[in-house]
Amino acid sequence: MDEAKLMNLRNGFTKSLDDHCQLITGTKDESPMQMFYKDKGVFLTGGTGFFGKIIIEKLLRVTEVAQIYLLIRTKKGKDAHARIEDLFNDPVFAKMKQANPKYRCQITIISGDCSLPGLGISPNEREIIKENVNIVLHSAATVRFDEKLKMAIAINVHGTKELIKLAKEIVHLKALVHVSTAFAHCNMRYIQEKFYSGPMTGDNAFKLTECLDEHTLNALTPTLIKGYPNTYTYTKVLAENVVQQDAKKLPVTIFRPGIVITSYREPVTGWIDNMYGPCGVIVGIGSGVLRVFTGNMDNKAHIVPVDLCVNALLASAWDVARNTYETPPIYNYVPDVDNMVTWRNYMETGFKHVNDIPMRKSIWYPCFTIVPYMWQYHILCFLYHTLPAMLMDLIMVLMGKKPRMMKIYRKIHKFSNVLKFFSSNEFRFDNDNVRRLVDKLDERDKRIFAFDMRDLDWINLFRVSLYGLRLYVVKDDPNNLPESIKRIKRMMVLHYSTLAIVYSLAAWALYGIVKFIFFKA
Repeated sequence: MDEAKLMNLRNGFTKSLDDHCQLITGTKDESPMQMFYKDKGVFLTGGTGFFGKIIIEKLLRVTEVAQIYLLIRTKKGKDAHARIEDLFNDPVFAKMKQANPKYRCQITIISGDCSLPGLGISPNEREIIKENVNIVLHSAATVRFDEKLKMAIAINVHGTKELIKLAKEIVHLKALVHVSTAFAHCNMRYIQEKFYSGPMTGDNAFKLTECLDEHTLNALTPTLIKGYPNTYTYTKVLAENVVQQDAKKLPVTIFRPGIVITSYREPVTGWIDNMYGPCGVIVGIGSGVLRVFTGNMDNKAHIVPVDLCVNALLASAWDVARNTYETPPIYNYVPDVDNMVTWRNYMETGFKHVNDIPMRKSIWYPCFTIVPYMWQYHILCFLYHTLPAMLMDLIMVLMGKKPRMMKIYRKIHKFSNVLKFFSSNEFRFDNDNVRRLVDKLDERDKRIFAFDMRDLDWINLFRVSLYGLRLYVVKDDPNNLPESIKRIKRMMVLHYSTLAIVYSLAAWALYGIVKFIFFKA
């Protein structure tokens, strides 16, 4: 790829964002949603997470929100105040800092923990929230699929109950949004925008964790979560039950996003800060580590970009504050039936662009095989993953270095098993409430808080996602792209040369065996 083509590629990633920003900054009058958030106090849980960062950035950049109260816990020896400084060092906040240099005046830190009674909030800070907050956005959750059930219930279920208890004490509450997941009820294959009965109530689940020790609870977990692939989806069902039972008189809504991936247009294209879910698969393929995957690749991929997802969430709070509902509205924020893609589209598009945007730290030329059956998957995993890993570890031991490839592949296989459930099963969602929410926005809000999945350009999203993963997750310098392209071409030659040698040796060995058996006499 020559320099001119490279420059056009980079410019293409940012053009749509620049056009979008001009539309926003060119709007002189405040839109209805901007007026709604103006001078409001917002209490946000999960603000240090992937989803929460975009919520904070959006509110501080395009609205005149009075104050954002961030619930932050101590983590890895860092208290809430130390963590907030790390938070705003993320490049995702660069545009916001330019537009709103005094943003720190709009941030109030609330020390707490969703796993603790009363969310671990001190009495003084609780009073501050009760008197000054108008909107509550509850996005905190443990998203570890293998989280111990006791901790998952404490954070995802009881934490929700404690938050609703606090919301009831807020004097001027306008809206409460509980962030769930579109796959909360993944024991079914057709999921509507309504409440469903769970395996037990959230209250009973919490009582169970109080009665049983953790060892016993761990032993019972497979039985308790039967029908659900992990403790995350199971506890999200229980949390929805808590909302249904405890928040009846509150202006509350449940927001169920699909599988959230990189940003599409704002604040920067392709931004992400983790390798969860499908993005981890693309990084694995691009780095030459992940070479085989299983699942029905013709199933629909219910993936959504994080920026559109946050816009929809903010719109749901605006709507529930303006209207009175007998039953809390539920939003399945997933790809619209009029504009969907399959897992095959996602994987193959990512693989197609890997030569244009290669990862500099790849260990081998990307080569990827998708198989529908588990027996095929296990055989190919042994041939493509385990054997090369054993060989590389042996070489490292002989060089006096610590072996690590088998450890990496154990994590990769565990990761693949987590995704297998969602790629192997076909899910269908209603999203009528989301469509109606789009129709309620005026033209200004449709630009500033765009979230209509019918307008999404999937090919462009996949391209900027790959670029963003390379930049923000793998930490590859964009200036090294020409060098990386040359390197991947050399690796391609090495890859196919190695295949030719291996196939030739296999053919020679097979010929020798046949000759020995049939022509021995």
